Amino acid sequence: MNTTYIDGGLRGHRVDALTTTDQLTAWASEHAGQFSDELPAVLVERACTPRTHEQFLSLREALRSCLQSVVEHAVPNGESLAVINGFSRYSASRLEISPGNPVVVTRRWQVDDPWLIALGEVASDACRLLMPDLIGQVRACPAPGCILFFVKSHPRREWCSPVCGNRARVARHARAGRTAPGTA
Repeated sequence: MNTTYIDGGLRGHRVDALTTTDQLTAWASEHAGQFSDELPAVLVERACTPRTHEQFLSLREALRSCLQSVVEHAVPNGESLAVINGFSRYSASRLEISPGNPVVVTRRWQVDDPWLIALGEVASDACRLLMPDLIGQVRACPAPGCILFFVKSHPRREWCSPVCGNRARVARHARAGRTAPGTA
């Protein structure tokens, strides 16, 4: 979801890190550790299609809309929730046991396309952010010009990254300098 960001701070421009199927493939490779153990190896074998790329972008927008509502203490719109829930279904799997000594346990998904499974796992992970133990910790970064979300994992964490925290402190210092009497 944080694959769109502002480059250059307050006066910067919006950057989309997933404009092509190649960028989505690179993103999936970089985040391989966040998928089911068996999935990353299978993702490399099959190319990401333009349709799957569009589905990832659709999920990203639905997640951004939903989380924006959450941080504003509003009810997420039904359309965004339907998109997230629809894609989340692709992550469904079961374990099967095959005979042997020792027995072999294999994960089987309900869909064959590894990219749809990855899409489902991203959607399911996002659903976990909305569970009671985490929903109160989801934040929109308050730094000037930032559009990212984060989970407040420490009581003193206020920013999505140290860079944003520093940008906010610099802006605060600049404002104080402009309003202080006797400064040039």
